[in-house]
Amino acid sequence: MMVSTLYQPRQPEPAARIPDDARPLYIAAGSDTRVRLDRRALSVQREARAEQLFPLQRIARVHSSTLVQWSTEALLACAERGISVIFVSDDGDIAARLLPRPGARDELLHRFQDLMLLPHGLDRYHRWLGISRARIAYWACSRLGAPDAARDPRNGRAWIEHQAQQYAGRRGGERTRQWLRSLAYQWTAAHLNHLGFGRNNELGHAGEPSLARDLAELLMWYLEPPRIGWLRRRFDAARHRAEPLRLPRHADTVRLFESRAARVGKRGRDITNSLHRWLVSET
Repeated sequence: MMVSTLYQPRQPEPAARIPDDARPLYIAAGSDTRVRLDRRALSVQREARAEQLFPLQRIARVHSSTLVQWSTEALLACAERGISVIFVSDDGDIAARLLPRPGARDELLHRFQDLMLLPHGLDRYHRWLGISRARIAYWACSRLGAPDAARDPRNGRAWIEHQAQQYAGRRGGERTRQWLRSLAYQWTAAHLNHLGFGRNNELGHAGEPSLARDLAELLMWYLEPPRIGWLRRRFDAARHRAEPLRLPRHADTVRLFESRAARVGKRGRDITNSLHRWLVSET
């Protein structure tokens, strides 16, 4: 499900620019959690807990549990400020997303639209995607020490998941991958919105092709080495202490992602820059 806002900010210019030092807001809580608008801040309220205020100007994007209750005013305020909101289940499945007005940097959007108008444009894009996937998968598998026969995307994915399950069990391996994939998807969707892909045009967010989905998949390969390394360290620590291995927590997975925020941003921009350069040569 996708929520595309029809809300128009009072000002005719594009959505308010998000400061470079703004941070993502993660709201993972139970059904007693509510988000309301308090002037220029989001108010997060929980039963028997003090209210927390998060100024909108300090929020880059919001990653919310599907159990959180949102007010319409709070969602519209995020749309006006250019803040994307993604709703994720406990298992990491993306249930819905809110897309604000797109940014003014639309060179990539226009190039991509031009490609889709060309004969076999979709096939050409899929070839670029396949080549990029193979290159990044080879890098990730090499970093993890995978055998040569397991450094292509298909065999590499199976080998990586086998490693994850060895260190975290089947459920732990699957959940950490799903959680990280949803985080990578939200970063990519917000980045594409900044580059012009937003509610005024659903290209890149829905339908075929979906840039947000495809580019998030590429970004996820860059997150595999830190994921496996983190799971291995947890496994070794539990064995050293002769303690039972506990399932990874969502909060710990978020911390892993945020600890590499600068590197994730660089890798994500590298991917869109690579796509842009290729589009220039093709169109």
